[in-house]
Amino acid sequence: MQVRVLSRGNSRMLSLSRYTLPTIQLSPYVRRPNYFMPLSVAARVLLNADARDQISLSPTVLAALRFSIASLFFVVPLSMAIVRRQLSVRQLVQMFFLGQIAFSLYFWLQYTGVQKTNASISSILVVGLIPVVTAFLSQFMGKEHLSLIKFGALLLGFLGVGIIVLEQQTQLTQGSDFFFGSLCLVGNAFAFAIYSNLSKRWMQDISPLLMTGGTMISGAIGLLLLSLTDPIHNRWGDIIRLDAMQWVALLFLSLGCSVIAYFVYNFALTKISASRAAVYIYFEPVVAVVLGVTLLGERLSWQTLCGVVVIGVSVAIVNLLKK
Repeated sequence: MQVRVLSRGNSRMLSLSRYTLPTIQLSPYVRRPNYFMPLSVAARVLLNADARDQISLSPTVLAALRFSIASLFFVVPLSMAIVRRQLSVRQLVQMFFLGQIAFSLYFWLQYTGVQKTNASISSILVVGLIPVVTAFLSQFMGKEHLSLIKFGALLLGFLGVGIIVLEQQTQLTQGSDFFFGSLCLVGNAFAFAIYSNLSKRWMQDISPLLMTGGTMISGAIGLLLLSLTDPIHNRWGDIIRLDAMQWVALLFLSLGCSVIAYFVYNFALTKISASRAAVYIYFEPVVAVVLGVTLLGERLSWQTLCGVVVIGVSVAIVNLLKK
């Protein structure tokens, strides 16, 4: 799937992963992400194949396959916990519910929103809103108090994301599809915020390992069922036609960006508040900027540098405040 974005008069292609990134041609397998998630390079290899003999997977199949592979690493510890009766029926239901929120619903809302909007809007709404919405919902779903200073710091981070993303001029479109896509991306932020707050609350009785495994296996099942609702576009037979480079990209998404990333995030939720954990999402464009400058020789503009500083100040203020 490809979405065309107008950027400074040039047409660029947008790749999809957990977040959306405009890209330009770099090599048959690698595209340069703009300012978000390096994992988009891996997803780009699978979603928008460049070589003529490569096959492209649909976003739903890729998400289902990615988390199905990742789930295999949690089958044994989760099964042992169930056999030893370390998990109650209520806890299993909780993990199943969170899996549908954090994986099935989350990715459906994100992919739908990306298809119907554009790169800048989707990037701002996905990355920029999650920490703000997480902190807002923590007032009702957790024990946190959202002070005016913390709320202002979160909005400052949102501004920093906008400064970086909007450096590239994009053409806004109007219409029911664009509005619906924007609503999906807002809903996407709420889905992750709900997952963060409920996961933190329920991990008082469930370890991060079991919570990650239970939700991921549940989410993978939901994504598998979702992919079967549209067999014309979601062709599972294409998997056997993936080449070696695409399998490497798939394993990177499954291991690094799924198993490790989700486990580390859940572990962090057991140590700090949901709003403090979520605020580090603002560093995604910062990391991509650093990689772009150091590895790809990109120029660091004053606007981008300003956005990086603003995000850094936002994260520092949130972490300096009392819990």
